[in-house]
Amino acid sequence: MTDPRPITFGARLRQLARERGAAEAVRFLAADGQEEAIGWDALDASVDRIAHVLAAQGVGRGDVVGIGLANTPTHLATSLAVWRLGATTLVADPHLTPELAAALKARIGARLWISEVSGGGVLDRARLERLAAFAPATPVADAVSCPGKIVLSGGSTGLPKMMADDRPYTRIPGASWGRIAPALGFRADQVQLVAGALAHNAPQTWAQNGLFEGNRLILMEKFDADRALLAIDRFRVGFAMVVPTMMVRMLDRLEATGAHLDSLHAFYHTGAPCPAWLKAAWIERLGPDRVFEMYGSGENTGQTVLTGPEWLARKGTVGRGFETEIRIYGPDGARLGPRARGEIFMRPEDLSGRSRYLGPEAPRPRRDADGFQSIGDMGWLDDEGYLYLAGRSDDVINTGGVKVHPEVVEAELLRHPQVADAVVLGISDRDWGQRVLACIVPAEGFSPDPAALHDFCAAHLAPAEVPKRFELRRTLPRDGFGKIRRKALRAELEPAGDKDGPGSTPSGD
Repeated sequence: MTDPRPITFGARLRQLARERGAAEAVRFLAADGQEEAIGWDALDASVDRIAHVLAAQGVGRGDVVGIGLANTPTHLATSLAVWRLGATTLVADPHLTPELAAALKARIGARLWISEVSGGGVLDRARLERLAAFAPATPVADAVSCPGKIVLSGGSTGLPKMMADDRPYTRIPGASWGRIAPALGFRADQVQLVAGALAHNAPQTWAQNGLFEGNRLILMEKFDADRALLAIDRFRVGFAMVVPTMMVRMLDRLEATGAHLDSLHAFYHTGAPCPAWLKAAWIERLGPDRVFEMYGSGENTGQTVLTGPEWLARKGTVGRGFETEIRIYGPDGARLGPRARGEIFMRPEDLSGRSRYLGPEAPRPRRDADGFQSIGDMGWLDDEGYLYLAGRSDDVINTGGVKVHPEVVEAELLRHPQVADAVVLGISDRDWGQRVLACIVPAEGFSPDPAALHDFCAAHLAPAEVPKRFELRRTLPRDGFGKIRRKALRAELEPAGDKDGPGSTPSGD
């Protein structure tokens, strides 16, 4: 019988290690094609060894440890070791510059920063693993972290916002995330694919919740569509969390790999708006009962949950508030009725779970008099309370007095067979105010003609939505969770915004 009392993540791991011993807890799929199987007892011992190393570095209860590591078993174990000591994790992009990592460390007063590479006063992964190899595996007493983690948000051109949920970092086995996890198809004692970067809150949260609930994790060091599809079949994966960029690439490779995906009972996507054509394609292949979606934020302002059948009945929605109330406000602060587009404000049932902003110059939450909070997203509600997204207020492009939502244009571009990835933004323009510019990553083996892309968009979009310039690039600045660093890209392209004509030379390694 499951103990109904909340326990720490470290205590739960120790419990599972005693029960399951050498049974496989994690299968690590390295980027070079190698694999590593890790048992529950070995993972628990690794956590203790790393905890001893961190304690020797001065880490104790209440301290913050920055973790800028790639997807490896060491990342999983290090987070658990930090929590075992009663300290707080701050996971960050492993590709952060040393200067930005140092600034974040100083801003939050972190005790230690762990990175993939040495230098700049950090503890690099290779040294951490060497020290852990010689550290004792004697059990470290499990303390309670409060908060358990600091979450980063934004900051594509500067320091990101920092947020934390101040409640003790404990969970109840069998209910690690209340009612929301089961509503998204998440189960205990299943096989779970971890394809997103643990350096981001959602993949980290779902992976650690999976371990807490006794799930066997299939951890990918780097996302690869072919390998992900084949891993689902080979390891009989039941739950997979993905983002739309992954969905596009997996869809493109589904037929070539011959993957059946019959073990998958929950194909859950989040992280960015999903184009309607892409969602429909996955529902067609998997059936509506296996496709789930959630809309939320690191601020814990609330969330929506959506099943496949609900989406088929209301195409384009991201669902109704789940344990959450939603309001829409106009630019003048007036509350709007159904089908009126405005700024989204949300209020969760449990206000104690809201995150607070941390650090110097922490922003003040934007809330109404009743406690409904906005993170800057735009949208509207239908008559039944289903939410539809309409981009971010700071991403809307004003071109010639017409407002263009970039995600609408991006969704159409991704339908083009020669386009692997796309991002659309507004660049300053003397005549138009802002010019619609599309950055395109060609599909493998293709070099699409900008004129042909223009004609394709003109056939499917309103005149104002058609990009006035196309730039072909080798890569786009997406983070490990698939989110585009739109502000950084705009800052890079803004000086060229006064140039006329379509660009067609690949750039941006």
